[in-house]
Amino acid sequence: MFGLLWLSLTVIALIGKCNAITDPVFYIEGNGWENNTHAGYIGHFKIRLTEEMPKWWIALVFPVPIPYFEAWQGTAFKQSFDMKIHYMKETRWNGHQYPGMVMDQRYMAEFPKERGVDYTEHHGPRPAIVFRHKVYIPSQTINEEHPMVVHDLADYRPNLPSYLELLPVLTITTPAPSTTSPRPTRGENSGMFWWVRTLSPPLTTTTQTTTTTTTTTAPTTTTPYRVEISCLDSVRIRRSRCIHQIIIPQDCYLPQCSASNPDRFNAAQCWQSKGFCWCVDPYNGMRTERRFVFIRNVRTLGCLAGLTSTASTTTTTVPNIAPTPQSPSAALPRPPFTPRNNYDYNLVIHNSLLFFEAQRSGDIGSNSRIRWRFPAHMTDGFDCGVDLSGGYYVSGDYVKYGFPTASAMTMLAWGYLEFPDAYDESGETRYLREALKWGTDYFIKAHVSSNKFVGQVGLSDLENSFWLRPQDMTVDRPCYNVTDRKPGSDLLAETAAAMAATAKVFMVSGNSSNDPYVQTLLQHARQLYDFAKTSRGTYSLSIRPAADHYPSNAYTDELVWAALWLYEATNERRFLADAGRFYDEFGLNEAKTEVSWDLKTTPVQLLLTKHAYRSGATSRAEDYLDKVTQFCEYSLNPEESIHTPQGLLYINQWGTTRYACNAAFVCLVASKLPALDQNLKRTYRKFAEDQIDYVLGKTGRSFVVGHGSNYPTQPHHRASSCSMAGMCGWTSYHSNSSNPQLLQGALVGGPDSTDQFTNDRSDYRSNGVSIDYNAGFQGAVAGIRGVFNQNYRTNHQFASLNSITFFLKDN
Repeated sequence: MFGLLWLSLTVIALIGKCNAITDPVFYIEGNGWENNTHAGYIGHFKIRLTEEMPKWWIALVFPVPIPYFEAWQGTAFKQSFDMKIHYMKETRWNGHQYPGMVMDQRYMAEFPKERGVDYTEHHGPRPAIVFRHKVYIPSQTINEEHPMVVHDLADYRPNLPSYLELLPVLTITTPAPSTTSPRPTRGENSGMFWWVRTLSPPLTTTTQTTTTTTTTTAPTTTTPYRVEISCLDSVRIRRSRCIHQIIIPQDCYLPQCSASNPDRFNAAQCWQSKGFCWCVDPYNGMRTERRFVFIRNVRTLGCLAGLTSTASTTTTTVPNIAPTPQSPSAALPRPPFTPRNNYDYNLVIHNSLLFFEAQRSGDIGSNSRIRWRFPAHMTDGFDCGVDLSGGYYVSGDYVKYGFPTASAMTMLAWGYLEFPDAYDESGETRYLREALKWGTDYFIKAHVSSNKFVGQVGLSDLENSFWLRPQDMTVDRPCYNVTDRKPGSDLLAETAAAMAATAKVFMVSGNSSNDPYVQTLLQHARQLYDFAKTSRGTYSLSIRPAADHYPSNAYTDELVWAALWLYEATNERRFLADAGRFYDEFGLNEAKTEVSWDLKTTPVQLLLTKHAYRSGATSRAEDYLDKVTQFCEYSLNPEESIHTPQGLLYINQWGTTRYACNAAFVCLVASKLPALDQNLKRTYRKFAEDQIDYVLGKTGRSFVVGHGSNYPTQPHHRASSCSMAGMCGWTSYHSNSSNPQLLQGALVGGPDSTDQFTNDRSDYRSNGVSIDYNAGFQGAVAGIRGVFNQNYRTNHQFASLNSITFFLKDN
């Protein structure tokens, strides 16, 4: 009884100090934490809302750099270059806010300790909170819940960093509905002012209407709300971004404002350097129709249909933009969409490598970063008289297919060799080397003799009858070989390419060419390459179970591919001579339309281009380059290739995103060629960024598990769909719940040709995962990060990045 009386008196006293219903409050949850070098805490703030808004953003301005920051009820989407300003925005479930609701946000901040500061008492620096037109200042010394000091943003702006980016503030312009006061309810971690945190949306809403009598009868309509953004503000923000991101003026899109009212947008917007136009809402600049047209066809847009230039007629100003002469390649139309988000590419690389770690088989060790994985299939190969534990599970089941695994390792190594800075500066080189070594260690085991190589362990027809954790899958796992009597040139050559490329990675990243492991890799690569040359044949005709899942069309491109990588790793001219001779012998001098684990013709042509130019064979180099440019221009031209309405390159219903990411990676590598036209370089790089940004979620749906606010939660993956305790079986497969384990970084198959995606693990076309999906995707992400040469800062094992944007950004 005494305790309740004390609590009542305390609450009454605090209410006397601040108006709890209207005052914004801040407090630190718990006691914070610290070690020898860093300290951190969880901050919690609540702000009562008085306006309706469809979206929101908040900037937290700290007095010191905060290298590690997480938003828990919002999405942290970028930070300033000095890591003092962190920006967060709505998630998919808390975007639309109403008057009477509470902006209730929690964040975690971790930072280097300063000498002489007692973090046990004050826990750490608190930010100035910039939200809409106000700045909220919490106490730097009080840890308990307390009211914040509120300033108008316009008055307080001189006290904030000059590089603070003020994004558009969206407001609903319809009359605010009258509301019935909600009944507060107590929630978890509410703090003393719990009713501030738990005010709910309006329970009842009534809208004031005005009745107008006219002589004509018109249907009754309900006026929708309109989001308004000033065109002049949008121009200022975009110009600032372009300067900050060092974008050349002609590539910087600036909205065109109405001549009669500069706060309004022209109904038709055109981007001269890209050569296309589109319709927007004059009040906010948002696209009003999907269609894009060339500048010369601007008057065919729906927003300009029927308009005349007669003075007596109300007209919409059409930008007076005449098409400028461009090369035919530069004028090719691109998929009509543009980025809406900025991405932490270092984090994407980090998470992708976590997916490779989750796919490991064998004794994964106690240092594995995937805590829900355990050693499995330790007895692989015993039936064959050889230790074949280790290696990778290619996809969501547990069969170890050698051909796609080797292709993934080659692609992974190639991504590092083309863009090493992306890995070195993000602190991921160590994990990239470990991922490659896990694959090549297994290849060494599988190469049981000079003319025998194990190409598959496990049988899908048997194992697909079970839905179990890998350590619980105890069925027989036969092994399948290629030999001189059962040839597999494609499998052998691809494995040789993977081992040679990995050896090159190890040499570039610090190992000597005389390093024993490097020499071991090159020895096996040479033997496998010679084996592939002398005993020719397609592996899926020798390993029949592989033909149902990973059939090979031909071994010809792999033989050239292996010769090129052996030349890269050894600099022995005989391998380059073999590559040129096989290229002509096998008739590979034609342009292709895809790159995959089975088709490397375009990558072969790309490497040959580089070496031919270096050797002075200009004529041959131009011929190789022509095939590469045909591939890239096919990929980015929606009049030739298929693109989804939102702009994803669509090659095949199986692994849609894989093909798009492979094309993005290859065209990024091509953009490094000195002989390539500068306009084409820019075009290829921007095409690649479009594809990767689509995959990372710029359309509102991410296709990378764990990335963004709307990512796949049910990947078709046995291990991650099983809980760590209890039974796992077909009940887990049919469950409508998210996978209990987060398969961080995995790229799923993706949408259909109309951008539709079903988040359902039983839909293995859309939700399937594979290491060969991630290999090209990771290379493309590293390429975007490397080519655009952004300054990223590393924290812990990955970096939180300053955002970058290279194209028109949708409002």
